[in-house]
Amino acid sequence: MTTSPAPAQGPGSAAPGEGTAWLLVDARTGPAESRVVEVSRRAARLLERAPEELVGERLTGLVAEGSRNSVIALLLDGASLPRGRASDKALQPLEFAVPSGPVVCTASARRIGGEEGVLLVRIEEEAPQHRWEALRLGAVLAGESLWLYDDEAERFRWLEGEPPFSLMGPDRDAGPEELLARVHPEDLDSVAAFLDSLVSGRTDSGELLFRLRGNGTPSGYRKLRTRARAARFGFTGARRVIGTTEDTTTLVERLDALQAAYVTERKRGRLVGELASAFISAATEDELTQAVLHRLAPAFGGVGALFAYGEDGHLRVVFGDEIDRALAKELDGLPLSAPKPLPEAIRTGEAVFIASREEYRARWPMAHSLLDATDAESFAMVPLGAGRRLGAWVITFPEPGTLTEGDRTLMRTLGTLAGQALERIRLQEARVELARLVQRNMLPDVLPPVAGVELTALYHPAPTGLDVGGDWYDVVPLQDGGAAFVIGDVQGHDLHAAGLMGQVRTALRAYAWQDPRPGPVLERTNELLLQMGVRVFTTCLYVRLMPDGGLRTARAGHPPMVCLDAGRAATVCEDETGPPLGVLEGARYPERAYDFSRGGILALLTDGVVEGPRFTADEGLRRVGGLLTLKSQEPLDILALYVMSTAGSTGHRDDSALLLVRRA
Repeated sequence: MTTSPAPAQGPGSAAPGEGTAWLLVDARTGPAESRVVEVSRRAARLLERAPEELVGERLTGLVAEGSRNSVIALLLDGASLPRGRASDKALQPLEFAVPSGPVVCTASARRIGGEEGVLLVRIEEEAPQHRWEALRLGAVLAGESLWLYDDEAERFRWLEGEPPFSLMGPDRDAGPEELLARVHPEDLDSVAAFLDSLVSGRTDSGELLFRLRGNGTPSGYRKLRTRARAARFGFTGARRVIGTTEDTTTLVERLDALQAAYVTERKRGRLVGELASAFISAATEDELTQAVLHRLAPAFGGVGALFAYGEDGHLRVVFGDEIDRALAKELDGLPLSAPKPLPEAIRTGEAVFIASREEYRARWPMAHSLLDATDAESFAMVPLGAGRRLGAWVITFPEPGTLTEGDRTLMRTLGTLAGQALERIRLQEARVELARLVQRNMLPDVLPPVAGVELTALYHPAPTGLDVGGDWYDVVPLQDGGAAFVIGDVQGHDLHAAGLMGQVRTALRAYAWQDPRPGPVLERTNELLLQMGVRVFTTCLYVRLMPDGGLRTARAGHPPMVCLDAGRAATVCEDETGPPLGVLEGARYPERAYDFSRGGILALLTDGVVEGPRFTADEGLRRVGGLLTLKSQEPLDILALYVMSTAGSTGHRDDSALLLVRRA
């Protein structure tokens, strides 16, 4: 049974009088558990507590948290001194926790009484401030441990603050082998070299960042920063290393988390920007679908994406590799009236966010078959715009939902953008189909028969714009038994160009029937276009086949024809040309006569066949001549394919037309 020391000594002759501040402490159960058994009235007034309130309190409970280890060190030093004698070793700066505010002062401790573990702690009220006290408390305030390394004893010793490296304290020293045993293997060499350089005298000071095994971190290691300086204490003293150590784990982890969040947000911003750009630039439903399937889920941390179009009151589903096939099968063909979240999102135009499988079961008790088809934990279902019933996309997530309100707003915005893109694409496709229909009606379905010649023609639309253009060709049988072969190019690649092409073709046919001479036909067409006030120009090549087999031609800024004679010699017919039609009032178009021998071939073409970034028009025309020479014995439709292949080599994204004429 533990008995309290008798206070009869008051604490007696060995204790200060009541006019001084002291506390009698029982430390027999250990310094950390030491309790106050008697207190002077002066000490009670300084601590702003009643004496009876202080009796029984732990001494460590009367000081600030940063001074608790200092209390333990003070009591240990005091207990180690001979009874009745004071020593500087039993002095410590302490910070007392007083109701009116913390007080820093010096305290001393010494043994008293007849029993072991009974100490008198005296509070020095008016002692002058010592720099070493302020420095040691400064280390505590900075959250750093203050330590000393004694090379002779090969021991680390605690001085102030938290126990350094979690290895030592007021009542325990530690050897270097204990420290190195807990250092991260990758940092072991640097820590050993750091300490050795200070102890050996190669350096006087230094700073080191390293990792030490400790609890409370995902990696199992704490991140520490140590600064140390070596010096001799006294001219006859040994060299010692004094250091401070700060636990930077929380700070580093916070910085790492901020950096990771910054990188993630930058990556996400880039992905969202690319996704929005893909929506804006998508020219077909397939391009829009691919953007959703391959770019949407990564932008929001999802596993996979699924695209559901609303067609004829049902869902048509397209999905990526990361989506469960059973899930896609469950949704494909589902009526828009079905009581399930995806049809509901399309019907109402409101996004549906499902944070967990439990939430799904609670909100849609009749739709659990979807959960049976997937392992996904949460879902985002976003319609393509409000009230349009165009469709919606689904993003699946591997974890319960953690989407922020900002994420949801961004998804809704992208859904609206995708809906606008889909409407634009469908409108464009409708316009393209209309333009193609116009163009099909403008170009002859079948070339009319012309006595003594074989005919074939090809047209390839431009892969840009509305996928149509102003290139055209025509064959006009004439009253004298001959024929007119015409090819032209109206500026532009749209419905206007296609419509104007039809007007020019019709006008040329009418003028050729009245007066088939090439020059007058082009002159009259030029005047008509000027009177119409059109703001585009037209190039044209007009070739009249005479009944006797001769040719007369005229050009309006158009590429020349290529002629292959019976001897298989190809010629580019670079005759004089007039300006394009619809440009210059009163323009004249010179005529040129050619022989068209039996077995000869004429190639009338537009610039899209022979001109582009990869070679000039002159080079393209020479290539056409070479193909005519090389492949002249091929059937005319096969020869046309060879010649038109030149267009694919130009690197030019223009429409192209070709009319081949072979004299039997």
